[in-house]
Amino acid sequence: MRTYRLEIRLIQVAVGLALIVLIAGFAGLWEGGKAPAGPANPDSTATKPALSNLKIVALGDSFTLGYPLDPKYSWTVRAEKVLEVPVINKGKSRQTAKDLLDRFAEDVVAEDPGRVIIFAGIGDVLQDVTLEEFQPNIEALVEKAKSNDIIPILALPFEYPGVRDKIKVLREWEISYAQQEDILTLDFATVLLNTEGKYLDGLTIDEKYPNAKGYEVMGDYVAKVLK
Repeated sequence: MRTYRLEIRLIQVAVGLALIVLIAGFAGLWEGGKAPAGPANPDSTATKPALSNLKIVALGDSFTLGYPLDPKYSWTVRAEKVLEVPVINKGKSRQTAKDLLDRFAEDVVAEDPGRVIIFAGIGDVLQDVTLEEFQPNIEALVEKAKSNDIIPILALPFEYPGVRDKIKVLREWEISYAQQEDILTLDFATVLLNTEGKYLDGLTIDEKYPNAKGYEVMGDYVAKVLK
């Protein structure tokens, strides 16, 4: 009889242990089935929600205006045609980042765009603006965009005859800043220039500015990136 009771006791203990293991297992599965608090892979590219405001303002200098051609040949016109969304050209000749900042409210905020392409740097170098002066103006432009719920996009300056080294300094800082702030950049040099910083055949008027084909290539590039 004692042996029988001992067997019964052992069976009860075994069943109890099994239930504990089973319950713990279910608890683990339950916790494992919950969505993680953060992304499983923070480096993965998540699908971003579609923009409700597709309008774009291009804020810049002569290279945005389309100089020395008529603005109808500018890259903004080509980008608008390919993207099939409004791309407003707010380029003016001889502009620095400070000039863009001064007219941001009038030329960008007043247009109520969803995105703004900020294209500065070449004009700054040609007017002897230093990196130390350039930096806070770009940062202020980005902050003004964000504070008005406008997505900023930075177009990097590219080589210009006689000031290549100075342009390089601004480019390197702007690339680093954009990475730090997670800002999309446009690099027209990748479609206009060769490895020596000279225009590709058939894309320039005078080795300083793009021709009509050059501006068309720039517009196609913008459309490709922003799509």
